[in-house]
Amino acid sequence: MAVLDIDMGNTRTKWRCRDAVGALPAPRLPDLVANPTRVRVATVLRNRDSVAEAVHARFGVPAEFATVRGRFDGLVCGYREPARLGVDRWLAMLAAWRSAGAAVVVVCAGTAVTVDFVAASGHHQGGYIAPGLRLLRESLDRNTADIGSQAMDVAPGADMRPGVDTSGAVGAGTLKMLAAFVESAIGGFRERHGAAVFVTGGDARYLLEHLSNPVAPLRHSPMLVLDGLAVALP
Repeated sequence: MAVLDIDMGNTRTKWRCRDAVGALPAPRLPDLVANPTRVRVATVLRNRDSVAEAVHARFGVPAEFATVRGRFDGLVCGYREPARLGVDRWLAMLAAWRSAGAAVVVVCAGTAVTVDFVAASGHHQGGYIAPGLRLLRESLDRNTADIGSQAMDVAPGADMRPGVDTSGAVGAGTLKMLAAFVESAIGGFRERHGAAVFVTGGDARYLLEHLSNPVAPLRHSPMLVLDGLAVALP
């Protein structure tokens, strides 16, 4: 049975079908050699009806959408209103929690950067949300006269050495902000709970290269949300 899993974010759609994986601009769907027998979808966009129609038209099967639950598979949502938690964050926590079987921190470095904490009991302790690299750089592009469009000339990853031109300074500054935020966010929880730290999202590889003092072993898990889909919709 071929199952197509889709993680539709704000900017990219990640997908996996058997051993094939890929990424496309959201909300595009992948082209497959053979139609899947199931399509499981996680989307943070308000486009469920259009995705359902597109999936049925393309693959001839209904789309199965993951949703956030108050409690599932030992994980307890920490939001007062579980439906307000992003389904991508929920699925990433599900996958990390099942993999570690202990306290975990889940960092997703995408359009936004999210950090979520799960205690050894399985209770979600809440999280943080901050702008990701692209949003940080776009804010400089929109709101500064001297920096302006040079903020968007930064190489995707860049490094954290002081820049010798404007784009270099923007690249180093925004990456340093992101790394410092993540290190600060995960440090105290890891020290108290001995938590494993899972890092996912499109900018995860840049973040992992530049964390100066990692406070815990870091697990790069680029398919964490897709792994969570398999848990939520077995």
